[in-house]
Amino acid sequence: MLGAGGCGAAAVHVDATPVRFDVSIPGDVLAGLTWRNRRAQTRGLKYLVDGRLERSVSLQGFYRLTQESADDLAKAVGTGP
Repeated sequence: MLGAGGCGAAAVHVDATPVRFDVSIPGDVLAGLTWRNRRAQTRGLKYLVDGRLERSVSLQGFYRLTQESADDLAKAVGTGP
């Protein structure tokens, strides 16, 4: 039982680059993207075929882009250094 006050959870907002659907990401950039979980384990995208993401299931979960991948992605969409 959580009681009258619930569990005390609150939403967390992080300033980030908005999601865009008008820019295609090159296949070589997609293949090089890596994510890190809170245990510092890294992983890349699965289901890449000829530079195209066939399934989005490998994007699901609580992972954060590594800094190198975030920089590469920012350059690819034209917002990076």
